[in-house]
Amino acid sequence: MTDAARAEESEPRRRRLGLRILLGAVLVVGLAVGLAFSPLLDVETVTVEGAAPDRVPAVVRASGVTRGSPMLGVVPARVESRLEAEPWIAAATVERRLPGTVRIQVVPRVPVGWARAGERVLVIDGTGQVVARPEAPPAGVPELLGVARPAPLGGRIRPVALGTVGAAMGAELRGRIATVERTDTGYVAQVRAGPQLRFGTVDRVGAKARVAAAVLASPAAAQARYVDVSVPAAPVSG
Repeated sequence: MTDAARAEESEPRRRRLGLRILLGAVLVVGLAVGLAFSPLLDVETVTVEGAAPDRVPAVVRASGVTRGSPMLGVVPARVESRLEAEPWIAAATVERRLPGTVRIQVVPRVPVGWARAGERVLVIDGTGQVVARPEAPPAGVPELLGVARPAPLGGRIRPVALGTVGAAMGAELRGRIATVERTDTGYVAQVRAGPQLRFGTVDRVGAKARVAAAVLASPAAAQARYVDVSVPAAPVSG
């Protein structure tokens, strides 16, 4: 048999082999697509961690993840971006756990004070961000006075350092404070039924807050009108 004859005879075989390979590839792709969108890989459960129970439905809504949607259509990075766009969520982590669970973890922003903007109440976190606009001031955090520029929900007030001072106090001290204010001489906080705390600048404000808490715990603080911790190594009361 000549080379030309052999080539002519093998050509149909090559075509059949190529067709089989093509059909096999189409079948594999079809199976993969079918599996991806089959009920076997649908979202069955969405779990939420880190949020208060009454906030869980809001987290699920904000995530955009619904029961029955394809698991492979849930892109964690996109869901995290949607959640972190919520003004009260500082960070979010999303995991897919096959066959049908989506796990959401959120870190809520911590309110450290509130401010008035006309008739509205703005709840502020430690970065100065407005995290909520409730009807009434929240309990356990001071009013922030001297806000030069209020902000919309998700925006930041000016000066943001009002939030910095509120955050530095910690929950226990913060709960005792009526107001935090920026003055010409620095930042001051008024203790309810107690002295004024004078922080000066926000430099080393965490150390200043710790010293202020220690001074307030001493018997001498009961008679003081003010406690100056602008130099934390040498607090002064009077």
